[in-house]
Amino acid sequence: MTPSIYVHIPFCAGKCPYCSFPVVIGQEQREEDYLCALEREAAQAAPHMKMPVQSVYVGGGTPSLLSHDGIKRLSAMILRHFLVDKCESTMELNPESVTPDKAALLRSNGFTRMSFGVQSFHAKYLAYLGRQHTPEDGFRVFKVLRAAGFDNINVDLMFGFPGQTKHELDEDIDAVLSLGSEHVSLYALSVEPRSVFCVRGEKISDDMQGEFYSRVCERLNQAGVLQYEVSNFARSGFESVHNLNYWQGGEYLGLGMGAHSHVAGERFWNADIFPKYLDMIRDRAVAVVGREKLSAPRKMMEVFLFGLRMNAGVDMDVLERRFGCGLESDKVNELENLIEAGFLIEDEARVRVTDKGRLVLDEISARLI
Repeated sequence: MTPSIYVHIPFCAGKCPYCSFPVVIGQEQREEDYLCALEREAAQAAPHMKMPVQSVYVGGGTPSLLSHDGIKRLSAMILRHFLVDKCESTMELNPESVTPDKAALLRSNGFTRMSFGVQSFHAKYLAYLGRQHTPEDGFRVFKVLRAAGFDNINVDLMFGFPGQTKHELDEDIDAVLSLGSEHVSLYALSVEPRSVFCVRGEKISDDMQGEFYSRVCERLNQAGVLQYEVSNFARSGFESVHNLNYWQGGEYLGLGMGAHSHVAGERFWNADIFPKYLDMIRDRAVAVVGREKLSAPRKMMEVFLFGLRMNAGVDMDVLERRFGCGLESDKVNELENLIEAGFLIEDEARVRVTDKGRLVLDEISARLI
């Protein structure tokens, strides 16, 4: 299994209240410093990543805030240090920061896939989320990306806002389907630690979210945008290579502030504070602040739980051969209880989550850990 590369661009114009990712606000003038740090970190890591890469994902933050020169430098850095020929190359975008010139520049600099956060086509919910674009921007940007030559576009859709009605949900689904994107990522509004919503004490209705989630899944599947993972839907052949590598327990190298990596059975992560990341890279070309070595049984359990997120499920025979071990007896017993209760289904050696189980997947995972 070939590795993937993740590059974190932390710059944001504002902090969305639901966001818990490592970002910096109003620091775009530090672009030069940050790209120099990324270059230094990539040069240090490249000798350990000599095999071809299957995907590159530039996330954030708001990567589309990079200047034109910044995009060129980032692309050149990736090409200089890693074997990325013909791999899937994705950048996250915010609609308000995309222009026709920037879209064309991204396409000409090797990016093959765009992912942009529409979230909703209702102005009141965009305001609630702290988003800076309008519903019209979502339609505009999609046309701009198509005109630039992108034939693989993901759209992020959120649901479960306080007061959201079924009719409003259907309007958002209609709008997403009208775009004709190749991929949809679906997110239930959640209150994450370190987010503004958490500080505010926002409350989310689990019952409403379960009903709305089932509705979105049904409508996307009916439209041929097929669910292949709990939160991800794609037209045939457009499943995310990068995310599949994560869910299948593959290796990946993370570059940038707060980025995580999984290489050679070890997980490690970078400093998630902007000045600390820059200082560490300047002083020693690495910014790793934590590491953990994964035992075979633990890694097998992680891959098993990630596998349950995918509609294809997990082939237990393949998993046991890959890691040279099986599930512990108490986990096997819990698995059998979940199958008997209708949350999981076993088809020969393959275990999958049922529709009922998909609604409580976090609880299933907690019971099996």
